[in-house]
Amino acid sequence: MNDQAALLRQKMMQKSLKQTVQAFEQAKTLAVVSGKGGVGKTNISVNLAIGLAKLNKKVLLFDMDIGMGNIYHLINGDASLSIVDFFERNRSIDQLVQTGPGGISYIHGGSAFSELFEWKQEYKEKWMAALETLSTEYDFLLFDMGAGANAASLNILEAADEVLAVTTPEPTAMTDAYSMLKFIYMRDHEKSFYLICNRAESAKEGRETANRLKRTMETFLNVTPVFLGSLPEDACVRKAVKMGSPFTLSFPKTKVSLSFEQIVQAYAGVPEKKTEHGPRFMDKLRRFFTERGDAE
Repeated sequence: MNDQAALLRQKMMQKSLKQTVQAFEQAKTLAVVSGKGGVGKTNISVNLAIGLAKLNKKVLLFDMDIGMGNIYHLINGDASLSIVDFFERNRSIDQLVQTGPGGISYIHGGSAFSELFEWKQEYKEKWMAALETLSTEYDFLLFDMGAGANAASLNILEAADEVLAVTTPEPTAMTDAYSMLKFIYMRDHEKSFYLICNRAESAKEGRETANRLKRTMETFLNVTPVFLGSLPEDACVRKAVKMGSPFTLSFPKTKVSLSFEQIVQAYAGVPEKKTEHGPRFMDKLRRFFTERGDAE
């Protein structure tokens, strides 16, 4: 009887320990980037968040397009609260998290966001504590990155587990996307990279665009990004933007929405990279703050 009681206590302790570990597991972090504006990066960020939510993932979408954040336009959202209120008006991070369509959550960056990252020490500590809390409450933190680089966006970009680059078949978009990916890779050789080709005239053009970019990265960086798929040019995307509604929700049966569903499935099906022996998002972020703080 005593042996059975001891065994039961051991099982209960193991269960409690497992629950504690799970409670503090960090969300997967994905930075969505493009080399230039106008390729549909934010639209893809929004619809990717919704697609992951459909797979029963808890997703927080963070608008990091400093000074030009427009996620709320695409989801008919509320821009009255932003990260500026968190730093300057003592709002809690929970107050900033708003509910979007399709079961996602989002945080509006705000037009004055960039000015805040002339970092005060109290801002650094507050920012780190907030992100640590969020990273334990969600399955995914998606960062819609802007074109400009500052302390906030650079830290997020370098610390994120994965990077998704959005390009179009235009040569300038591909060149700029490669430059962005090279910039990131030179700072983290272990990061996982993904590609989406948007506004392709055909699936063949999308594959050829991705293959050219992949070959360039393999040749000069010795890294192979994962091509998730391509999206066709479709007038319903513009209609959805005008409606303030994600196209995968407003026009779910169109070719572009069905193609996007395949992209989400492809991303969700990629085996997670093992990181037990390497720093995760929060660990990297702390290190960057310390190193750059000392440098300042």
